[in-house]
Amino acid sequence: MNEMIWLIIGPLLIAFSLLAINLYLKKIYNWIIISSSILTFILSCSLFRKVLIKPLAYSLGSWEMTKGINLVADPLAGILIVTVALLNLLIIIYSLAYIEKNISKYYTLLFVLTAALNGMILTGDLFNLFVCVEIVSIVSYALVAFRRNHKAYEASFKYIIIGTVGGFFVLLAIILTYHQTGTLNLAQLVVRSSDISKVVKSGIISLFLIGFGSKFALVPLHTWLPDAHPAAPASISALLSGIVIKGYLYAWLRTLLILSNPSEIIASNLNLILIYSGVITLLVGHFLAYQQQSLKRLLAYSSISQIGYIMIGIGTLTKQGMSGGIFHIINHALVKSALFLAAGIFSEKIKAKKIKSLVGIGYKTPLVALGFTIAAITLIGLPPFNIFISKWLIALAAIKAGFIIPAGAILLGSILALSYYLKVIKAIYTKKKENYKIININWRLKIPVITLTSLCLIIGLAPNILLPKLGQAVRYLLKSKEYYQILFTG
Repeated sequence: MNEMIWLIIGPLLIAFSLLAINLYLKKIYNWIIISSSILTFILSCSLFRKVLIKPLAYSLGSWEMTKGINLVADPLAGILIVTVALLNLLIIIYSLAYIEKNISKYYTLLFVLTAALNGMILTGDLFNLFVCVEIVSIVSYALVAFRRNHKAYEASFKYIIIGTVGGFFVLLAIILTYHQTGTLNLAQLVVRSSDISKVVKSGIISLFLIGFGSKFALVPLHTWLPDAHPAAPASISALLSGIVIKGYLYAWLRTLLILSNPSEIIASNLNLILIYSGVITLLVGHFLAYQQQSLKRLLAYSSISQIGYIMIGIGTLTKQGMSGGIFHIINHALVKSALFLAAGIFSEKIKAKKIKSLVGIGYKTPLVALGFTIAAITLIGLPPFNIFISKWLIALAAIKAGFIIPAGAILLGSILALSYYLKVIKAIYTKKKENYKIININWRLKIPVITLTSLCLIIGLAPNILLPKLGQAVRYLLKSKEYYQILFTG
């Protein structure tokens, strides 16, 4: 069985069969959703295990490798596929107790999103990459508008406008790439990209950065995100921050290092643009998060700031910096999902949406409050949690590469995060003059939060669970010729 095919086709088949299943098999509807998610997670783990031994390539149909639809999985793709599957499973468990209306449409969209994300990660050509990117975008627009109120429609409309403009820039970059090279196959582009003039290549790379940057909320292209998170259900916020923007980051990073190698990027000073756009994104995100009174808007701006750390790590173009950046992608996916899911319990089940309304909530929902607190401490960057390791790697790489100001920005960012998360934690554990009664929270809501915060601690205590595998992933990124070898020599 080829896991790559089933990781795309499987969720898609489930998505379009859910409406019929809901009509005729209501009693086992939840069981089908959960079992499908578990199977997807098992397939993703199987694929990850295989690509750690040897990267895989698969061509659909009888077409030649250069002309057909190719699926390619290396260690980086494997890591992200597992992350998508894990978060999808946990968010579905959470949603079973959280989503009460339009259930069939919700899960249909969720499985389409999973299929498109997997396709975006595994595809071996720019055409299908663009198709998957736009499917992810369209489904995300619909999920942001899921509540069907004025606030949701307004946030979704803003997201559509910025996302569509971003998609246009990506499409324009793809058209220029094809015009210059005569191919959209990523493996062939490794070889043919050397024929593109420096000026045109810089233009193409810039178009990709603007296009994808608008989708993964790089400042100043971030303005859709702070509105999308408060308007969307918490489970969707966890998906957007934990999975979707990370998928866009992967797509951009893959195209960048297929079209250009590290020495070319450094020679053109593009690495400086990446690093200092990261610094700006980091600081703007943190400063705006500090000013928020709404918990979900605070978390949204915090998500923007974390893109800055990742950009700094990638911009160093060193093995340590890239490993730190990719590690931060995984770590932030786990911890921010935990924060949004906990915030969803606060806002939907206890009606606490503003930070000031969180006062005493730690005594009403002690386990969820503890999970939120641990996740917040994790995101600040304190040991022994996983975010500390990835921030440390990025900061060290920046210092070694001579980027002292970005390293200082990382430290300042942690101080700012400490200030606004302490404000939230203080509210959670501030006692009022009343007797607190513990509120009963459905176990399906608590399990994902507990699981994610536990993973943050486990990875922080034992980072070598992932770091050697990230080293393998970075090797294929920095040496794009090895990507070519995967597809044409196997």
